[in-house]
Order: sequence, then structure tokens, then C-alpha cells
Amino acid sequence: MSTVVYIGAVGRSGTTLLERAIAATSPDFVSLGEVVHLWERGLALDEPCGCGRPFRSCPFWTAVAERAYGGWDALDLADVRRWKHEADRNRYIPFLWFPRLAPRRFRDALERFVATIDPLYAAIGAEVSEERGHDVVLVDASKHPSYYFVLRRMPHHDVRLLHVVRDPRGVAHSWAKQVERPEAGDDMEQLGTWRAAARWTSHNALLSIGSIRKRRARLRYERFAADPAELARVVHHLTDDLGATAPDIADRTIHLRTDHTVSGNPMRFRTGPVEIRSDEAWRSAMPRRARIIVSALTFPQRMISSRTGHRR
Repeated sequence: MSTVVYIGAVGRSGTTLLERAIAATSPDFVSLGEVVHLWERGLALDEPCGCGRPFRSCPFWTAVAERAYGGWDALDLADVRRWKHEADRNRYIPFLWFPRLAPRRFRDALERFVATIDPLYAAIGAEVSEERGHDVVLVDASKHPSYYFVLRRMPHHDVRLLHVVRDPRGVAHSWAKQVERPEAGDDMEQLGTWRAAARWTSHNALLSIGSIRKRRARLRYERFAADPAELARVVHHLTDDLGATAPDIADRTIHLRTDHTVSGNPMRFRTGPVEIRSDEAWRSAMPRRARIIVSALTFPQRMISSRTGHRR
């Protein structure tokens, strides 16, 4: 059984930096990017791996596919994408929690999709562990609440939640920006104020509910930005029973190496020294009306999410 630390959050919460910081400062963690997008952006569109190579040409992912399936071509990609679409959506979380109440079509799709991803994560763990000579913890920054519920159904993996919460005004301001996806030649999704606030509220509420009775920890992004060592403390708490070496974040500069990541923020391609800085641009650049709307719409969930502390 391998262990997966799943970073759950709403988009634009700094999760790409967090997952890469964990992997860069501890030999016992490996950064995977957003594996939820492997089937579409990786295999179907052949977008680049974090190493810069087209996904299907990346030696690491080719080796993983051989271990898991005997090669990517052994899979019917159309079937896998259909199973994922029919099982992995936030609207289906009640069925993911209580599959016996779900229609037969959903249960069949979920069973087949889980049977596909279970050996994938096992192969990733085996490939990296063999390369490094010791067991590793997989860090998946897919973020999506529904995919977290799907991963929990894998029979051979221990999935733990690192729930990252960023101030919703900072999130909404970031969603309004135009950010290029150089690997695809287009821009990342943009959201208006109302939709950004709604997504922040729904994603954080679903992740809070989904972590009930599961080993999890919550990290406020602003606390990490003010004190980077907070990430090390939270990850250590989440994985201390595994004997894994905790991330060692002693100052505000981390040195990123090449990671074989799937999709994510463009910073997944960066290597070398990166300074951890607080992004508070929204305080001066965000229109007052937008701040008021986001503050009002997210107030109830902000009160819940503001409670810090670790949970087993």
C-alpha cells in the first residue's frame, strides 16, 4: 500500500508551489502535479510533462505505464475518459459517498475508473521508490473535491487530505487575471466575481465534509506565505506515522528541481531558486465592489475555514 497526500483546494490557491516545495525539500515525497488531468491533457492532448517533454514521450510516464498496464496503448482511452466523466464530478459526490444509492451506470463507471487508477498510483510509487531506493509519499495536487472522493475508493492506497485554504478575495482576484498556459497555447480559465466566490465556497465546503473520519490537515495559504516552515509542520503532522522525512523549509528560498508533473500552474516548469512571497495584490488592485461581494458571499464558509489546527 502506498500513501497519497492529496492537496485539495479551489483553483488559484498556490497549490503548485506547495506541492513542489514539499518534494523539493524532502527526499521522501514526490510531486505529481494534477493527475486528474492525465487522461485529457496528458494522453489525449499530449501536453508537456513538467520535465518539458511531450507527455507520451516522457521516459518516466512511459515506465509508469509499462508497470501499470503494459503501456498506454493497452488502455482504451475513450473508455477511461467516459468512465471518469460519468463518475468524477462534484455533483456526484453524494453517490461517491454512498455508492449503493447510485444508479447502476454510475456504479459501473466508478468501479471501472477506480480499477484503472489504482494500478496507476501503485506504478508511480514503485517507479520512484525503485529509483530512490526507499518508499515515497505521492503528492497529488489535483485539488478537485470529487476526485478526492474517487481516490478514497482505491483499495490499495492510503489517501490523506491536505486542505489548502486561501483568502477568497485573493482567489477571486487571481481568477480575474489572464494567465497563459504556454504548454497549450491558450489561457487558463477565468471566472467573474460571483462565480469565483461560489466556487471558493462550494469547494471548501465539500473538502471539509469529505475529510470527516479521515486523516487530514488544513493549511491556510497566508500563514504559509508569512512563515514557510508552517508547511513543514503541517505535512509532518499529516505523515509522522510513516517515518517520512519532513520537508525542511528553513528560509524563504527553495530550490526546485525538475518534476514529472501533470498539468497545473505554469510554474511547474520552473527550476532553480524560487522565493516564497505573499501575494496580497488584491488589497490594492481589486475593485472595492468586488471585494464586498466576495466578502459577503463567502462569510459563512470563511468562519469555518478560519479554524486552523490539525486533524487525524
